[in-house]
Amino acid sequence: MREERAMSTPSATSLHWYTAIVAALRQYVQEDRARLLHVLKTVLAVLLSTGISMRLELSAPRTAMVSVVILMMHQHSGMVIARGFYRGLGMVVGNLAALVLFALFPQQRVLFLTALAVWIGLCVWGAASYRNYQSYGFVLAGYATCIAALPAIDHPYGILDNVVTGLSEVSIGILCASLVSAMVFPQHVRDMLLRLGVSHFSGFLGFVRTTLTGRLDPLELGRTQLALIAERAQLENLRSAAVFEDPDLRIHNDIMTRLASEFLDANTRFHLLYQFRRQLRANMRSDLADTVDALFAQLAALLPERIDPAQPDLERLRQFDAALTALLERLPGLQADQRQALMHEDAATQQLAESAVPHLENAAASLRAYLRDFISLRCSTFSQDSVRVQRPVRIVTTANRMVSMAAGLRATCAIGAVSLFWIATGWTGASGAVISAAIASALYSIMPAPAAATRQMVVGCGAAWLASLFFNFAVLPRLDSFVLLAAAIAPFIMIGSYLNTWPKTATFGLGFNIYFCFLSNLTNPSVYSPTSTLDAGFSAMLGIAAASLAYSVVAPYAGDWVTGLYLRQLRKLVAHAACGGPLDGLRLSFDCGVRDFVQQIGARPATGRYNQAVLHAWSFASIEIGRGVIDLRELAPAAPLPASWRAFESSIREAVAQAFTSPAHDACLSALSAVEAALSALPSPAGEAAANSPAEIALVRLRSTLNAIRLSLQDNLVPLGGMTGNTR
Repeated sequence: MREERAMSTPSATSLHWYTAIVAALRQYVQEDRARLLHVLKTVLAVLLSTGISMRLELSAPRTAMVSVVILMMHQHSGMVIARGFYRGLGMVVGNLAALVLFALFPQQRVLFLTALAVWIGLCVWGAASYRNYQSYGFVLAGYATCIAALPAIDHPYGILDNVVTGLSEVSIGILCASLVSAMVFPQHVRDMLLRLGVSHFSGFLGFVRTTLTGRLDPLELGRTQLALIAERAQLENLRSAAVFEDPDLRIHNDIMTRLASEFLDANTRFHLLYQFRRQLRANMRSDLADTVDALFAQLAALLPERIDPAQPDLERLRQFDAALTALLERLPGLQADQRQALMHEDAATQQLAESAVPHLENAAASLRAYLRDFISLRCSTFSQDSVRVQRPVRIVTTANRMVSMAAGLRATCAIGAVSLFWIATGWTGASGAVISAAIASALYSIMPAPAAATRQMVVGCGAAWLASLFFNFAVLPRLDSFVLLAAAIAPFIMIGSYLNTWPKTATFGLGFNIYFCFLSNLTNPSVYSPTSTLDAGFSAMLGIAAASLAYSVVAPYAGDWVTGLYLRQLRKLVAHAACGGPLDGLRLSFDCGVRDFVQQIGARPATGRYNQAVLHAWSFASIEIGRGVIDLRELAPAAPLPASWRAFESSIREAVAQAFTSPAHDACLSALSAVEAALSALPSPAGEAAANSPAEIALVRLRSTLNAIRLSLQDNLVPLGGMTGNTR
């Protein structure tokens, strides 16, 4: 018996380990199913493009392979198709530019490379100027010129063959990536857009609950607010991709565009409400502040709990909409009760407390508008209310011009330095370094941290180089069919694609895949040349290193200079656009511009003289005061105002513009004085009979807008005005 028990114990232990391993693998596959499916789709698209290119006897199937791995860095079909569309446009423009350069400088290498460096710099400038998929077209227009032109620099008559072959290979890569992404277990952008939209809305409701009842540190609340703005910008990028794959979303693109503006409006209103609560605590007795907080708590009690991103309860949200409407209808009565309760307090306390209801009304109304469009976008049938306003004009947000020019200058310097090294040394393989520098300079110019990204790309390129040496000289000579070739390529592409699905290793994985395809020597016919492969690897790493050095030395992207440029342009947006621009389309263009600049400022390192508190305060002051001035200009014509009102409004606009153009304590106090003078010039509230008239409602909203501007000036801009070292 003892012997039988001893013999059965190892067997039971083995069975236990086997069961545990199988269970762990099953759980891993279940949790990582989306990533593994994307890896398999990428491999399928790469092999399909390789097979078609070889079947058509194109000279360099690796070009089609590179196109596929770049496009398939995204897991959703709409994003792949969008990038493929702009990649095709960029390749056409880049190849035409290569033809022009050869026509102008067929035998002048110095002039040719100089013109090429300038052209790539211009393309990178364009890529850095846009915040949507158009930037990718500029990226491709830049380095496609290098790919087409440099291999033919010693035999100019071969440029036409290069252009035709290159366009054919890229077209095959785009077609294969788009078809596989859209037809093989497709993952649609619409699903991700709606799911992330629900998560964002749920997070925003948490922010609203905090502003109504919480007492967070202003800096912590500011981080939350900037994170919400960044998420909204990500949703805007998804929206621009979704219209490529979903006709329904394309038809109702106006709702999604309007949602972005409504979110910023609601975000601003609730941040102002939080600042108002802090002001109450600082200037009123705690019992009176608690009374006003109880009013805000009525809205907080209506907020739904966490919303399920997969299946949002639209009926519950409709009930929330009805409750918001009922609260807005009760607010005049609540304000009358509050006024009665405070009748024995001093005038300053009464005026401060009476501002609570207008602040709450503005915030609740903006939340209701955002909520209704949020529901409309997710209804199976769109109601007439979902198209209640005119479709907004299309606004293209751009980056700071000087920052974009600096990105172009970095690319020109990197290409110029590598070209100069080529000419000085006579290194025959240096053309690959120029191409690699062009790819790194263009591809990573649109990333938040290009220097760090290019450093990761160097590591990815080095790993791909070693893998390509093993593939070229240990594996490829033993293959005698396409099936074996596909089986040999697949593991390498799978490794890079899997790493590309994780944010921390995405750049490394992309660099590995790009340069493995580029260095794997898949040509028609194949050439066994160890020296060429070694040469190509050295040149690729040299080019990426040159681009990384340029990003770190030439106007560093993370320095105070870039942050200061973005901050000055944000202030200029308020001073010039909000205070003096034409009203037609102003709100939408202002919202798009301020969202873009705030996102850029939020991504800046909080080092040097621009610390996080200063950046947050300027961001919120720009949003709140800029939108407040626009509201002021729009509401004034509908309100019963005295004849002297134009002078008060002009004084506010001029003082605010001066405070944002040349920040100083005196300028900020002048703006605050102009707002207070306008408040004192407003007519007194009408009696009960005329309280609901359109003119009186406009007057109440105008008074609330002026109070909001004053509040933001006091909490954000006036303190900043004294910090002269941090505002210039």
